[in-house]
Amino acid sequence: MVDEIFSVFPEINTERLNLREIKQEDRESIYKILSDFEVIRYDTFELFTNIKQAEDMINWFNEAFKQKQAIFWGISLKNSPEIIGFCKCEIEIPKVRADFGYDLNTKYWSKGIITEALSAIMNFTFNELDVNRIEATVSTENIASIKVLKKLGFTQEGILRERSYWRGSYYDMIMLSILKSEYLSSI
Repeated sequence: MVDEIFSVFPEINTERLNLREIKQEDRESIYKILSDFEVIRYDTFELFTNIKQAEDMINWFNEAFKQKQAIFWGISLKNSPEIIGFCKCEIEIPKVRADFGYDLNTKYWSKGIITEALSAIMNFTFNELDVNRIEATVSTENIASIKVLKKLGFTQEGILRERSYWRGSYYDMIMLSILKSEYLSSI
């Protein structure tokens, strides 16, 4: 089943969104997202300062897919090919867990886009990849992201003290998760 999933990039469509493979043609969009400090405020990578960083990031996304380690979906609105954000589903095989991450252009914040994208990816992850658990680690300061995950049914498990390090400081992270049984009982 997993080999089939990774043979062709799995596109997902929702009411408002297309979740698709990110290609080099999307480098300007990825650069625009990751060169905005507000977007990467709680990410471990540095602010992008040149287009080559976006090209390298896209190569990394595609290599992770080829290695069957992760799927990085670009988010675009149905009426536009432009990537406005992306979601990561890093997979531990066989069938144990997946780890979610995401970034979105600030122009599209507070419009339910990440909630809609993650909801579709959760469905895919539990039903197509057949994992038992999805988790996300989020900075304790990233209140908006914590709210999105809790809205989707994730449970806060605890605080991982000084788990991450970026821009010269250690940060506490919150571990949130949802189990397949919890997800299936909520739909």
